[in-house]
Amino acid sequence: MLPLNQMVWFYTRNQQSLTLETRYDNASHEYVGIVTGLVGPPITKRFATADAFREWLDMLDRDLVAQQWKPDGTPHILPDGWRDRPWSL
Repeated sequence: MLPLNQMVWFYTRNQQSLTLETRYDNASHEYVGIVTGLVGPPITKRFATADAFREWLDMLDRDLVAQQWKPDGTPHILPDGWRDRPWSL
């Protein structure tokens, strides 16, 4: 199961590579996943809840494994981009 904090994950398959960036958008209060390196432009997905985001991450992880993508090293933790202020009620 992939964590929700802001990280960049690198994957390889044969001579191909892709990245998965996970972050939190403080302006819109959304969880964001960005996949780059596949054919076409980056794929950006936004989620209103942590549960929906985690479900997508788990599905993506299963899909990558099924397509024989392998993690390339450990994820890189990025200190910026995560919720930088409390929710206002």
